[in-house]
Amino acid sequence: MSFYKRKVVLVYVLIVSAISAGAIAYVSGQSKPDVAIHKVVNLSANSLTFHEIDKLDAFAELIVIGYATEDFRDREHVITAFNDGTMQSFHTNTNIKIEKILKKPKDFPSDQNELTIIEPVSLEGDVKYTVDDYVELQKGDKSVLFLMKNSFGDYGLINDNLGKFSLEGITQYSVPQSSTVQELSEYETFHNSVMEKYHLN
Repeated sequence: MSFYKRKVVLVYVLIVSAISAGAIAYVSGQSKPDVAIHKVVNLSANSLTFHEIDKLDAFAELIVIGYATEDFRDREHVITAFNDGTMQSFHTNTNIKIEKILKKPKDFPSDQNELTIIEPVSLEGDVKYTVDDYVELQKGDKSVLFLMKNSFGDYGLINDNLGKFSLEGITQYSVPQSSTVQELSEYETFHNSVMEKYHLN
């Protein structure tokens, strides 16, 4: 084989290799398509629910304006089970960015701008488990969040859907799709009182 032919073959091999490597890198870089949520399992809980902002404000340990930094599916979903396989508990660890602290305990740093909070919802495959029809925080949706520290030292969102209020107003993610007209009206009244109390109108 002449030098010229060898050179052409070598260039051809290099081009094919480069194209193959690029294609592999492209496919590897693509995120896997989301598995649609086909089933929502709602469980009831005997949780204390406040319907007045002053009472909720007094009960909460930490109140912040913040937003989730990841899509719901990309968060850490925790589900525990008893020895017989029966579900014991579930929650989601949600990373939030804190934009403003409205109320805090003395030991919470005034300059802290990130926090992992617990939401009463979780995901396993295409099944979403939720407590009292709680709707998870949406990525990037700035909201007033009412939080309480649990016995493990982690902050969790309290008051179910009445513990998070979007600064964008009421959206399809504020309350469950099954909400009645009366429930929507009550939520709107509560939302307005939160915005007014913290001067967010």
